[in-house]
Parts: sequence; structure tokens; C-alpha cells
Amino acid sequence: MKKAQGFTLIELIIVIIILGILAVTAAPKFIDLSGDAKASVMQGLQGSLHSVVAGVHGKALIAGQTAQNGDITINDKVYRIIFAYPSRDDDGNGDGTEIGKGFSVDELIEYDDTVISYNKGTGVFEHLSATDGDNCTVTYTNAADATTPPVVTAVLTGC
Repeated sequence: MKKAQGFTLIELIIVIIILGILAVTAAPKFIDLSGDAKASVMQGLQGSLHSVVAGVHGKALIAGQTAQNGDITINDKVYRIIFAYPSRDDDGNGDGTEIGKGFSVDELIEYDDTVISYNKGTGVFEHLSATDGDNCTVTYTNAADATTPPVVTAVLTGC
């Protein structure tokens, strides 16, 4: 009669330990969540800009500021508006007061502990990374007319 053969408990434990070590060292290379985090930050910024647009637009309508160019004051800050929507600059050509009054041309800002550059001339917020040069962007385009609100577009393909 043949004796049944199989693996001993020690051999099985050694194999499981080796597989665990391989998984711990290989998993970070296959699972890179930094791109997802960058995309989430930019989506958060996009949502914040939508909120700013809605708030400023409501305030402008209440104040009767619906002309092509105007100003409204919120919390002692003067905001330039175009067609009752916030402008990314004074007159849409990139050389004046910007949306939210918190950003100026080519300034580096921090949003959720992330460095983002903003160029009011182009209306582009760009996620900066010293290591991989990604190009996650959110672009704010001024309102074209009184019936067309501004457009806030996120490009997350480079995250």
C-alpha cells in the first residue's frame, strides 16, 4: 500500500510567507493612488468654482448687476463680474482683477495641501507636481453673454 504524500504545515506556512513578502513589495508598484488623489483635488476645485459662480451670480442678480461689466461687493471684497457672473479678470483679456480675488497671475496657491498654479490670463488652474510633471487642469471660461454661464472644465487625463 502506498503512503499518502502531501505538503507539511511548515511548507505551507513558508509558501504563504513568501507570497506575502512578494505582495507587500510588488503591490505599491501596481497600485498607484497618487493620480486618483490629484484628480480628486482638481474635482474639488472644480466644485468650489461652481459654488463661487452660483454665489456671485445670486448676489449680482439681487444687486441688479446684469450688465456686461460691473462690480459687486461681498465681505468687503470687490468682485468684477461679466453678465452677472464672476470674471476671471477685469474684462476677460487676462489683465485685471481675477475670479475670487484670492488668485493672481501665475501665483502658486495651496488647495487642500496641494500646490496649484493659476494663470488668470488663460483661466487655467494647474496641479503641480515636482516629481512627475502631470497636467491636471481646471479651466474657468468667462460667461459669453447674459444667457450663457461661465464654463468650468476639468481635464483629468494627465493625473
